[in-house]
Amino acid sequence: MTKSKKTAFIAAALALFLLLAIFFITYLNWTNANKERLPKNTMIGGIDFGEQTKEEVNKTLEANEETVREQGINFQHGGKIVNLPLKLESSASADIPDVSTIYADAIVYNKEKTITTLFINKNNNFLKYLQELLPFFNSTTNYEAVASYSPTVIEQWLKENFDELNIPPEPAFFSLDNSQGNWELINNQEKIGKEINEDELFNDLINNLKVFNNNDIIIKTRSKYPDIKREDLELVRSGVQMIIDGGDLNIFYNNAKRGKISWTVKIKEIITWISVKKGDNVAQIDFNQTKIREYLLNTIAKDVDEDAVLPRFEIKDGKVTSWQQGISGREVDLEASANLLTSILLGPEREAELIVKDINISELEAENNFKIKELLGTGHSNFIGSPANRRHNIAVGAAAIQGLLIKPGEEFSLVKTLGEIDASTGYLPELVIKDNKTIPEYGGGLCQVATTIFRSALASGLPITARRSHSYRVSYYEPAGTDAAVYDPWPDVKFVNDTGSYVLIQSRIAGNDIYFDFWGTSDGRIASTTAPTIYNITRPKPTKIVETDTLAPGEKKCTEHAHNGADAYFDYTVIYPEGATTTPEQVIRFSSHYVPWQEVCLVGKATSTPEISGNSELGATSSQPSTASSTSNIE
Repeated sequence: MTKSKKTAFIAAALALFLLLAIFFITYLNWTNANKERLPKNTMIGGIDFGEQTKEEVNKTLEANEETVREQGINFQHGGKIVNLPLKLESSASADIPDVSTIYADAIVYNKEKTITTLFINKNNNFLKYLQELLPFFNSTTNYEAVASYSPTVIEQWLKENFDELNIPPEPAFFSLDNSQGNWELINNQEKIGKEINEDELFNDLINNLKVFNNNDIIIKTRSKYPDIKREDLELVRSGVQMIIDGGDLNIFYNNAKRGKISWTVKIKEIITWISVKKGDNVAQIDFNQTKIREYLLNTIAKDVDEDAVLPRFEIKDGKVTSWQQGISGREVDLEASANLLTSILLGPEREAELIVKDINISELEAENNFKIKELLGTGHSNFIGSPANRRHNIAVGAAAIQGLLIKPGEEFSLVKTLGEIDASTGYLPELVIKDNKTIPEYGGGLCQVATTIFRSALASGLPITARRSHSYRVSYYEPAGTDAAVYDPWPDVKFVNDTGSYVLIQSRIAGNDIYFDFWGTSDGRIASTTAPTIYNITRPKPTKIVETDTLAPGEKKCTEHAHNGADAYFDYTVIYPEGATTTPEQVIRFSSHYVPWQEVCLVGKATSTPEISGNSELGATSSQPSTASSTSNIE
């Protein structure tokens, strides 16, 4: 090799080495710069998450979820379009959730899992570097957001808005015709029904949610076919004819006070009780037990039943004492009586004695005062700062629960226990803002009762079957995440008495504190809750000013106070004793989401000054609003 060629070779090698070094250094710088960022062209649907950090991705996900919630989801069938509201809002009251709040749980976006998926799978490697360096080799990586939906919530909403699309099939049935002067047995044709095709609906919904798509969901239906067809009736016709030929059915009951009471069931009623079922694919005569029980309940039980009234108790000096005596009662045993009637109708007899069961309160009282021995748990909350009407309503609600007995296995419902919430039951109104006006709403303060009863059930280790947090944080219910809302008919606070013995609820109010004590017989279970974890704290929007003519010009009255938004959760653990029939240890996480809530103030409309001359005019002015006393909401 000549000297010149050798020199050229060395120069080329050095140049190549220099280029490789520059390329390598550039690659290292690119790798370091993108270590905490997603690659370019990282997409979810039509949304580009490229070059974003985890914090930026979180904000982008929040913004797109907020867009979905703001718009809601349209469901369409034919020319009918109804929007499913998803935005978390409130009707200016912690205790009266807006209807849209109820359906906010219809969908859930899991931002944490989405972010984890994006960053675990991100491919910031040498190939990606080359693709970005050479744009014509560039490619897009598509992902999906982690989303889910609540079938229960959506099915309830569909029932309320598209129930006409669910038409149950009607099996073939017998009827009677008396047009010719005698009863003739008629075989009636079955009817095909239809239902919403939920499989396709939920598939379309989740596919849209995964890419933040708000396209209308087209509702499709599918046919539902009955089990019993007209030709099946012919196989049992002779047996049904024998039942009809037996004539009317006489039911009687020997009342100790009124003597024998009788009811006659006509054959035109009996024919509606008769149905057909298939056993081993063979048609057989059957009876609609539901219809028979309904007949007994609506026609006969009202003349027989007498409600039993459980006694009310209180704890005095550590002992259970009665302050309201119980009253024994009786009721028609609907199931046993219905079974008896079907057996009678299949035989030659046409008379049956009603089966009635007594409810003997004295027998229950004799069992060691309902086995109420010890304190199971206590719940507490504080309502300092509450106005007079709110305090009054809390006391009325607590009194409605005082002394209540919960049977073993019974599910407690706060809504059911409170009953009617209006002036007739002793409640007073509290002011709330609706449609830019302040109006009274009865029962403000009952969420204080709901929160306290929820905490009492937790302290007692009882299974919680219904609980919903408020839309935003309220000082009365701190710490955040441990509150419970109530409003007729929903949300409700429910729990089950699974202790095997009666549970007695005692209420007490001391100053600004309310307590509920649960008494009963402990089975040895141990209940505990962790301190709430509060995160995702967000600040509210600036104060919203609403002009009103209900206040003097310039007068200011704030009806809503600002609350930070947040998420919160705590874990509820119940350890059951050895030999319990349930899982030895149960851990449940209660999660809460609070939206940031802006301050809302009403300001009296200013009075305009008439125009003086020409084009000059004095603008409408108002004095600087002074700090006004706050109007309490129904909380």
